Amino acid sequence: MKKIALLLGALSLVSSVAYAKEVVPAVEEVTVVEETPVEVAAAPMLRVTNVGQYLEFDNTSGGEDIGEGVHFANFVGLAYGDKWTFDFMARKTWSMDTDDGIHSADHRLDLDVWRHFDNVSLGFRFRNQDEFDRYYLRTKYNYGMFSGWIDAAYQSNNGAYDHEDAYYVEAMPVVLTYGPAYVGYYFEADTWAVNTVKTADVDNGGTPGFEHNYRQQLRIGGNLYSGEKLNVGLEYRWQFDTDTEYDEKYATKGWQEVDTNHIFVLSAAYDLTENFNINGYYQYEMRDYDRKGDNNPDKDDNYYGEFCIGWKYTF
Repeated sequence: MKKIALLLGALSLVSSVAYAKEVVPAVEEVTVVEETPVEVAAAPMLRVTNVGQYLEFDNTSGGEDIGEGVHFANFVGLAYGDKWTFDFMARKTWSMDTDDGIHSADHRLDLDVWRHFDNVSLGFRFRNQDEFDRYYLRTKYNYGMFSGWIDAAYQSNNGAYDHEDAYYVEAMPVVLTYGPAYVGYYFEADTWAVNTVKTADVDNGGTPGFEHNYRQQLRIGGNLYSGEKLNVGLEYRWQFDTDTEYDEKYATKGWQEVDTNHIFVLSAAYDLTENFNINGYYQYEMRDYDRKGDNNPDKDDNYYGEFCIGWKYTF
């Protein structure tokens, strides 16, 4: 009987365990998947990058003793993202002489837009002055030792007595830089008339027969001193070719052409803080002249000087 009782007890225990396995559900393993957060790029913002002012004095020997051109300018730089930059400059010009006094002479407004790529930038400039408006297409590049820039513009003249509309080109297409020194070729077609004017109001500055005016230079320069706060540079410009041309069938008088021109530019910049600096330059030109179109004598040699000082704050 004891054996039967033990056997029945064992069977009862086995059946209880089997029943429990059928009744209790199995626990499912849950896998937690962690998702990597997606970074959302910040939208580009228009921001101010720099502001500044400068004061410039232009003086030719024998002219106004303070300056035939005294310029005061304000400028601001903007950026939109990493690829677009904008520059705005407003300038007022006076002629100043201790005997003749101060007279308003001109104004200038520049609006610049640049689109930057890896090594090349493309730009547009609108320039407004009293006597003309210019519309520029611009480009510049930088590949290490080699760099350069070209500005080409259409000039719409506002004066009724002036020559007709003109083309304008200024460029340093090739600049070779090695260490602190550089050498480059410079060209400026200051004015290239679209059409030659046969008649003009000479009494008011008209220029009948005008065709073009251009110059070519070799420029050599570099840093004379580079310190923690002060930087000083010097540039020499040899103007080896100039040409001012009129159609003598329509020209009413002869004209002076700058025959040779040696130019020196001394520049400096001093950092008062990490963001604020004072900068300036002095330019000195030695000029002689060659008269064309008649038998009158050449103009006497003279000099031309520019002195400019300004400040700039970079954000």
